[in-house]
Amino acid sequence: MPIKPLHLVWLKKDLRLQDHAPLHQAITSAKEFGGSVALLYCLEPKLLGQTDSAPQHFEFAKECLVELAAQLPEHLPLLLVKANGLQAMRSIVEAFSGEVKVYSHEETGNWASFQRDLAVGELFKEQLIEWHQAPTNAVVRRLKNRDTWGRRWLETMQKPILPVPDFNGLKQQNLTDFSAELIENLSVSGLPCVDLVEKPWPHWAEAKFFYPPELADKQHRQQGGRTHAQRCLDGFFMERGKNYRVEMSSPLSAQSACSRISPYLAFGVLSIRDVLGQLDLARQRLAENDTTAADKAHWNKSLKSFESRLHWHCHFIQKLESEPELEHRAAHRSLDQMRDPGPLNKRDEVRLQAWIGGQTGYPMIDACMRMLRTTGWVNFRMRAMLVAFASYQLWLDWRHTAPLLAREFLDYEPGIHYPQFQMQSGVTGINTLRIYNPVKQAQDHDPDGEFIRRWVPELNAIPTPWIARPWDTPILIQHECGCVLGEHYPLPIVDPARAIATARANITEFRRQKGYAEESKRVYEKHGSRNPNRNGLVKRKNSQSRKSKGNPQPEKEIDDPQQSLF
Repeated sequence: MPIKPLHLVWLKKDLRLQDHAPLHQAITSAKEFGGSVALLYCLEPKLLGQTDSAPQHFEFAKECLVELAAQLPEHLPLLLVKANGLQAMRSIVEAFSGEVKVYSHEETGNWASFQRDLAVGELFKEQLIEWHQAPTNAVVRRLKNRDTWGRRWLETMQKPILPVPDFNGLKQQNLTDFSAELIENLSVSGLPCVDLVEKPWPHWAEAKFFYPPELADKQHRQQGGRTHAQRCLDGFFMERGKNYRVEMSSPLSAQSACSRISPYLAFGVLSIRDVLGQLDLARQRLAENDTTAADKAHWNKSLKSFESRLHWHCHFIQKLESEPELEHRAAHRSLDQMRDPGPLNKRDEVRLQAWIGGQTGYPMIDACMRMLRTTGWVNFRMRAMLVAFASYQLWLDWRHTAPLLAREFLDYEPGIHYPQFQMQSGVTGINTLRIYNPVKQAQDHDPDGEFIRRWVPELNAIPTPWIARPWDTPILIQHECGCVLGEHYPLPIVDPARAIATARANITEFRRQKGYAEESKRVYEKHGSRNPNRNGLVKRKNSQSRKSKGNPQPEKEIDDPQQSLF
């Protein structure tokens, strides 16, 4: 057996060596007090079997961890265990007779991971196991007052970025015996406990019984790992980000103008503080560059917009951290039953499948959904449009649609996903309603129909004047183009004007309920932004001390803080 105690670093969504406080703490403790260090990642059947999980997430995490393992010294193992977190921890505690200390980041995950952490915490409490948890980015566990959050975000982000730990002087023994005993104690079938430094990670197909048969990895998604993350960030700061502020809304230009670092933030390959540090360096380079004042001003506006979204990233995750029930319950309790969260009737099931399959008859909706399903990514405005269309025009409850899009987003981050879904579905009670018109969005952001034709090839020959609303194309021209609506491409699944009018009437009725304003005030006090500047690191006097009075004003939060980065 290795030197005791075991200092175990439990990796969740913090797949990096840089700016990793738990790893630093474990190594420092082992050097000072003795013991061995190991890293652990669990392939958890319970989490992989959730409705928000998909093979692309499995494979992306694999790529991140394989690269991380290659960066570790030979004597420091990264153990891969196929077991639920509670089962794995119980076996480890038994194998080491309680002589183990665990280090991890606090995770704001989905409801299943939240319940797992509660159970693991109870186990450690019973067994007197030390569990050292470090905050993730600037998300605050057990936050008592939202008024202080902005100041705490600034304080966290201004702390030094932790480098890759110094592994020299770490007196490790070979942990082969530990691995063997752990395997013996884990009474589970399937994948064994392996050391990723020495053995390969299995292919997702070997675990596909966790996934519905129709799901597969996405061939055109981004690749995992620090190398790819850094390449994205460097390209953004050196060239692609210049027009970020003006080009991030169109699905045509956003694909290159956005940073595309969202998956690496979601899986913790990059920390927010690390990105802000690199942003500071980019600003320094810009200031020293021999370029025009106008060019620098243009760049600075884009960098400022990017920075503000790093702030919003943490702001939204804080909402789910403060109220984990937001995954399955509306923030505004009066709106919890505004749409039917129960089993879908036949009509709504048809609408749901048309929406997720990109067959609604609305070209911009279908093009965005098809791009997302192929690549795992679409820009922030189009994500907001997809959610709003399902929630308003189709009047589907967000609890039916949120898991489906979670599987499609490579950069799925529960702390952003569920608060954003509620915001775009109009059930927070504090946000302005956003009912997107997909025809107008197409005309504004794809005026020549280039994006629609790329992803909805059935409409290739439809003349540009009708590409955003092909149902208005004269029938003779439809025949000439070889695209007859209702035969080669669906007619609109709903009448847009009637659907929107019905949605507005329903929402108005619910907003007239007794106690609506009081509940909105409660939601604002718990979750509302206290930062009127919304510019990340920009400091203003008293900007964090304002408290709401009377009925809260609708928040002017950006459409989608996570995806706007990518």
